[in-house]
This record gives sequence, structure tokens and C-alpha cells, in this order.
Amino acid sequence: MRHRMGLGLADHRRNARRSTVVIAAAAALVALLLPLAAGTATASPAALATAATSGAPSLKLIPAKSGIHGYPYDAATSIAEFPGALTINLAHHGYTEREYLMSGTTNIYSESGLWSSDGDWNVSVAQSGVPYTTRLLVRYPTDRAKFNGTVVVEWLNDTTGGDQDPVWSEIYNEVLSEGYAYVGVTAQTEGMNELKEWDPVRYAALGDTNDGQSYDIFTQAAEAVRDESSTLLGGLDVKEVIGAGDSQSAFRVLTYINAIQPLTHAFDGFLLVGRAALAAPIGTGLVAFSPFPALIRTDNTTPVIQIETEGDIEELGFAYARQPDNNYLRTWELAGAAHIDLHEGLYEANTIERENPTLTAPACLFGVVANGATQPDNMGVYELEDAALAALQQWVTTGTEPAHGNPIATTPIFNIVERDQYGNALGGIRLPEIQVPTETYSAINFAVPSEESLSPSGLLSTLEAIFTALETGEITNTTLRDEGLCLLEGYYTPFSTATLERLYPTHADYVAKYTAAAAADLADGFLTQADYNASVKAAEASSVP
Repeated sequence: MRHRMGLGLADHRRNARRSTVVIAAAAALVALLLPLAAGTATASPAALATAATSGAPSLKLIPAKSGIHGYPYDAATSIAEFPGALTINLAHHGYTEREYLMSGTTNIYSESGLWSSDGDWNVSVAQSGVPYTTRLLVRYPTDRAKFNGTVVVEWLNDTTGGDQDPVWSEIYNEVLSEGYAYVGVTAQTEGMNELKEWDPVRYAALGDTNDGQSYDIFTQAAEAVRDESSTLLGGLDVKEVIGAGDSQSAFRVLTYINAIQPLTHAFDGFLLVGRAALAAPIGTGLVAFSPFPALIRTDNTTPVIQIETEGDIEELGFAYARQPDNNYLRTWELAGAAHIDLHEGLYEANTIERENPTLTAPACLFGVVANGATQPDNMGVYELEDAALAALQQWVTTGTEPAHGNPIATTPIFNIVERDQYGNALGGIRLPEIQVPTETYSAINFAVPSEESLSPSGLLSTLEAIFTALETGEITNTTLRDEGLCLLEGYYTPFSTATLERLYPTHADYVAKYTAAAAADLADGFLTQADYNASVKAAEASSVP
């Protein structure tokens, strides 16, 4: 693999042009994705759905030390598997972690009537009483006085191997410091299968029929949080339940909001991170043969915050699904950020290294290398997720509406991201790192260095292979896995010393500008107080210029 550090401005512009190849292919990618999902909807003209769940599930504690490994898959860890890995000591924060089997029966749904872009989607029951057993990964404060009354229920993500918790990986500082509880739900078939493969003893009971059950599983997890808190959460007094999903899981939570939440009212709010222009099917598959674009229904009355990165604009076509904010919707677009940021990468890589030590980090073409791997884009998506969770919690508890965010600047045709002289995106929510820049943030990277692979036809061929593989729920082809993760992780490139000295003649000048930018974001609600404090402290400790 070739590696570059300290790219000049000409290189940044050249790489920006390469990135626009992805944008130019976005419309074609939509045409590509739609056929992949054809035939995935469960088809049966069954009776209209009168309920969106088939009864209360049963819960059974999984003994902490059971199974081959003696701990849950994706358990929080206080041990760094490599230098710089992010770790969590739950006990230090007064938290405990438990794992439960959840068993029950569900409905499987099919589309009822025409699903149009407005998100006003109806379903009918295709099958009822379909059994399943899955797992819930639970983290909560042991001191009831610390609990703030809100539980975050994450739809765990099983796109590229393993049952991952990307929302948790970004919000855990806010969760632990402010007293939330957390429940991760293995809602999909592939996640259950991966868990059984990883530990066939601990997870022997897991299984379902297909992903058509996933929506009722998500509902039943929320209901269990409320109704079985004495079992699941040590008797905490649950007030609010927030549903969350990232990437593929956000596609599914979007479909849940439009088609299932109006029937169940199971959640008090939703946090979506990194969704695409399309939604997931009501049955099995990554994306649905659904309207393009798929919007959030305007008659929704449950608060929703959706966070979209620059990478989501470039790779997932989210700009086509933009819609105005309303009394129950906020869209926050983060300039400079990749679909996967460095914070998530360092956290998830630590657990993956523990669970799957033979699975290597993707070999990406551009950017800074540390510990033998190219580092993802380090624009802090986690900071905006912390702020979004805090804002959403205030929204559902007090009715205080969050701030509106500006869209990332894009061209009228193909929604190509517009950039400044340093190659950084214009518009959007602008954290202090892009207001007072020391780097160029690139939301897309590549694993294949050839110019042919960066052509529209070459890129579409790669994307077709990746998304076809994703239809199975897991990428086992390491070449495709590397290419897919590099596209999603992006990279960053530090400015030259000369550029830094021109922008910030003294360290005090840099700190003053950074602090002012951070204070503005704090006032707008795009940084929490804790993240403001940490980021200003880091700026003060830096060597800029």
C-alpha cells in the first residue's frame, strides 16, 4: 500500500476531484441499489395490522461468565488491545453491564398501499405469532439517584461482521456522565447468526425466521424496558425511551418511524445517524424498493434528530432526502465528517480486535498512519452525537426544541459538496475544528490506488460488488470489506507548518480563535459543556502553530 503524509494543496484539490467522482455516480448508485432490493418485501394480502406486536416477551439473564469466551460480544472493555484504543471502565462510572435473552413471537409485515416519498406508509400483517429468541446488551447506573430517567435503545448494526454498537461508541461519554441507561438490541437475523458463530454455547438459543421480525423485536425491546425494568434495569424508574440507529440500522429505524411507530408509539424520541436517501424494506434486505427519496413522514409527532455527515451526502445520497425541519424533526449536517469518524474507529477496533483478532484494519490509500493503519477522518461526529442526545432528551422531557442546523453547501446538480481553499466543506454545522482549521478533512478514502478504480465506471463496479455483498448482511471478502470501510472512513491531512503559521501567528492566537468558535457551538447546542471543556483543553495543550 502506498502512503502519503503532508499532502499539498494541489493534492487536496486532486483528491477532492476524485471525491466528486463518487458524487457524480450518486444518481447511478440509486438506480443500482433499487434493483438489489427487488423482491425482498414479504407479499401477502393479509388483514390490516391492528397491532404492531404479538405479545410481551420473556427475559432470561445470561450468566456473566457463561459460554466459550465468558463475556458478551461487544462488551465494554477497560483493556486497550492496541495503543490509542478507547476504553471504558463501567464500574468506575457506577455502571453495570448485563446481557439477557429475549424470547417471544412477532408479526411479519408487508407494505399496504402505495409507499410514497412522503413517508406516510401503512403495513398489513403477513404472518403472526412467529417465534424468535435474541439478546439484549444492557448498561445502567447501579445508583438509582444517578439515573436521569431516559433509556437509549440502539438497533445494533451487523453490516460488515459482528454485532456492533456504533451509536454507543459515540455517545457513551454523555450516557455515563449524565446518567442514561442503554440497551443494545440484536434485532436482525445476521446479528444472531454471527453471535452463535462467535460463541455457540452462550448464544445457542438465538434465532428467528427473517428480518421481517426485526421491527416487532425492536418494539418489544422498548416495551420490556418500560414494563420489565425491575428485571432488565435493576428497578430503575424509566420515564423516556429513545430509539437509535446508525448507518444500516438507521435505514431500518427510518422505516420503523414511518410504518411502525404510528401503530405502537413505543418510543418517545429517535436519534438517526448516517442514513441514506433510501430506507430499509419492511422485510429482509439492506435497502427497499421504496420511493426515492424516502422522507420522514410530516405527520410524525415523535421528536427525531437525524445527524448526517459530509460522507453521507457524498456516498449515501442523503442530500436527495433533505426536507424542512418541523416541530418534530431536526436535521444536523456535519461539515468535514466521514460516515465513520476516528472516535468510533478507535472504539470499535478495540472490541473487534478482542473478538476477532485475525480481522485486520482496512488498508486505505490516503491519510495519516498510526499503529500500522490509516486513521479515519477525525472530525468529531461523537461530539455532535453527544449534543444531539442531550438536545433530544431535553426535547422529550421538557418540550424544548433543539436548534436548527444549516445544510452542507452543495451544487444544484448531483449535490456535489462545495469547498473552501483548503478543501474543506462549506456550510453545515461547523465544529471549531473546521472553523479554526489545522487540517483538511476528506470524507472518502480508497483502498485501491489505480486511477481506473476512481473512474465512474470503476467506482460503480466496486460499489455494486460492495452493496451486493451487503445484501447478505456481512462482507466476508476482505478486499470488498477494505474498499467499503475506506470509502466510509475518509481521512485527514495536517496543514503544513507554513500554512499554520500564516493562519495563527501565535499559539495564543490559535487558542483564542478556537475557544470563540467552541463557545458559539456550545451556545447553539452543537457541543455539550463537557465536550466544550475537553476540546478547549486540547487546543490549549496543542503545539499549534
